[in-house]
Amino acid sequence: MVFAVIGAVLLVSALVLGILGSFAFIAIASVGMFFIAAALIAQAVPSPESRAPAVLAVAALAIIVLGMTTMPLAYLGWVYLGWGLLAGAATFGIINALRAKRRAASSPD
Repeated sequence: MVFAVIGAVLLVSALVLGILGSFAFIAIASVGMFFIAAALIAQAVPSPESRAPAVLAVAALAIIVLGMTTMPLAYLGWVYLGWGLLAGAATFGIINALRAKRRAASSPD
């Protein structure tokens, strides 16, 4: 719910900036769409173990897009932050998969 509200606010602010003639509306609109995508992923993924890495990966992609579209001279910091979050999401997903495999192996069925 929170991601959807933040995404909607960003899309409205991007619309206002676009009407005012600012080119920053492209980056703000793309980040707003990524927040809405994160909200949809959070509702679509059934298990909490899988939900956090999926939302973190979408947030990382949003940071990468924000860095590449808004700050052309200083975008590397944002891109590296996004790649770091993306690596963290992948690591988090692998750890959760290993925990689930270990839990399935130890449960007596």
